[in-house]
Amino acid sequence: MNSPTRRRKHEAKRESAVSGASATQIGPSFQNAIQLPLLKALEDAGGSSRPADVYKAIASKMALSAEATTGERTSASGERYNIFQQQIRWARQTAVLKGHISNGARGIWTLSQAGRAELTKIRRGSIVLVYALENGMAVWSHAEDAATVIEPRSVSLIFLSPPYPGVRRHYGSIQVPEWLDWMKRLTLLWKDLLADNGTLAINLMDRFEPGTPSYSPYIERFTLSAIDDAGLHLAGRQFWHSPTKLGNIQWTVKERHQPKNTVEQILLFSKTKRPAWDIRGLPPTPYAKRSDAQLQRDDTRLNTVRPSGYDLNPAAFARRSTGSLPGNLIVAGGASGSDKYSRRCREAGLPAHPARFPAEVPRRIIGLTTLEGQTVYDPMAGSNTTGQVALEMDRRFIASEPMLDYLKGSAFRFDHRPDFESYF
Repeated sequence: MNSPTRRRKHEAKRESAVSGASATQIGPSFQNAIQLPLLKALEDAGGSSRPADVYKAIASKMALSAEATTGERTSASGERYNIFQQQIRWARQTAVLKGHISNGARGIWTLSQAGRAELTKIRRGSIVLVYALENGMAVWSHAEDAATVIEPRSVSLIFLSPPYPGVRRHYGSIQVPEWLDWMKRLTLLWKDLLADNGTLAINLMDRFEPGTPSYSPYIERFTLSAIDDAGLHLAGRQFWHSPTKLGNIQWTVKERHQPKNTVEQILLFSKTKRPAWDIRGLPPTPYAKRSDAQLQRDDTRLNTVRPSGYDLNPAAFARRSTGSLPGNLIVAGGASGSDKYSRRCREAGLPAHPARFPAEVPRRIIGLTTLEGQTVYDPMAGSNTTGQVALEMDRRFIASEPMLDYLKGSAFRFDHRPDFESYF
């Protein structure tokens, strides 16, 4: 009944009662939350630092109040100690045991190579705010963990392009059965985040069955799972045609068996059979020049009674917009490798995300499915093109991404804005 775990729980409760709301930041969970900021503080200091400087750096980075960093407690021996500093020392000892901080000279904390590597990946269960704007934020976390802190039914559009099965990226490679199970679990989480008339849009591309030129039916299997297991409705499909897309090396280039596949699918699911869409939110498609001449001839023809006896009303065929009705085909080349984002990634020594889509893709989906002021969430944000477009269209955005280097690079899309704040 008097275990260390129970004692720690009682201590946390006492601290909360004594110090008020700010003390909830300084408890057992704080030791876990402080691990990454601790390593980051050492990295920012050049790899080594004195404890007093680390305390100041972490307090500043986490914007902790003076009350949270100066609170004291009396030990069993009657000595007074600073709660905040003790928790950081415990976090440092944990990092030493994990090999992330070297157990070197007394009074100097030194980041190890393993600690530097730890700064590029996020552990399950951890969520770190990397940057924020007035109408957007980006967190370093896995999609599963980010979903636990987003308010249910608060998102109007969830739009993502997940890693395709069988494709090796920095995230690793996952095969179709595991991919389907993973996406099923995520879809159930995302459904709870969607507003009742919201939309889940997922960008996918066909994959070949291993060693054959036959297509995998993984997209169809996922579609049925979203309908049957998650209870969603297949509200629509958009198709992204990229004229610059390369053909498959084996089946298109070498063996000339399959034509080049230049089309990716965007599946749109909704919680209701009629989500809140409006095609008037899409960019207008100009009328073709041929249509201008045709409409002039129509003006003359409509002023006469048809051979069938119908007397047509010319106003019924008048133009009602600046362009033709939009289709569901998005034509846009791949993302540029020489844009501002790519150049700044190279200058900073960061990898540009290798699977970016052009801004036209999220622009069409956001315009169709959302209104100004609504929230768009990309759970696998990569370079965060979606967040950038959402802001341009006067929407709010939430972005989560498990690879820190990609998230740091995505900040280059926003750091020129006066409301941009970096927390990492």
